[in-house]
Amino acid sequence: MTPFGIRVARLLERRGAAVTLAEPGDDTLRRLAPVLGLHTADLFVFAGRTLPDDLAPAELTGPWDVESLVAWRAHELDAEGRARLRDFVDGLPARPVRRTTPFPSDGQELTAGTILRRLLANRNLRVRNSLLTELGAGPYMSTATYRMALAERVPLSDDYVNAFARTVGIPVLELAVLIDREVAELPWTGSRPWPRDLVELAWAARRLDDEQLRAAMDHADSLRPRPDTDG
Repeated sequence: MTPFGIRVARLLERRGAAVTLAEPGDDTLRRLAPVLGLHTADLFVFAGRTLPDDLAPAELTGPWDVESLVAWRAHELDAEGRARLRDFVDGLPARPVRRTTPFPSDGQELTAGTILRRLLANRNLRVRNSLLTELGAGPYMSTATYRMALAERVPLSDDYVNAFARTVGIPVLELAVLIDREVAELPWTGSRPWPRDLVELAWAARRLDDEQLRAAMDHADSLRPRPDTDG
């Protein structure tokens, strides 16, 4: 059994199932993902596979990414505003994703840090401290320090892994199995409850093209409360 097959078997065992895997092919990954409670595209990331176009995130070329929508705009909305924004995003037409480069294409060794970074990129998110503290209650470190942790130039400690797990919406103990790390689940320390709706919005927006992402950002702006200028 391959190292990836061993990790998947451990997660299946954790979920009360059992299976012996060699090196699962793409069709097997598609069947396994719902059993594991994972997005199919994320399971391809864990396996170190290139994502086919029907699973890949959009290839954005403009100055914005999904964080521009989620952490810069949607986080300022109340629950009703976020729900209306999600409805808007869900109502945008599904456009084919045709990438000029495969995803992922970074050519990096499949380490725990590489997987965590690719999970963000699979949502068209970048490694930024603002994102990981807002959605993941990560440590108040610089973006450069987060990147060094992924490269293990500083320790990839439990608080970093918990932050990434929350930001991508994967239970940390299950994420730990799939990156082959011993990680303790830490309590949420954010000033507000964990923003599940923003995490799910990021996934919903991952295949929006530049034009659609800009439209969603404009819609989010229109949902912000207007200041009272009377009197």
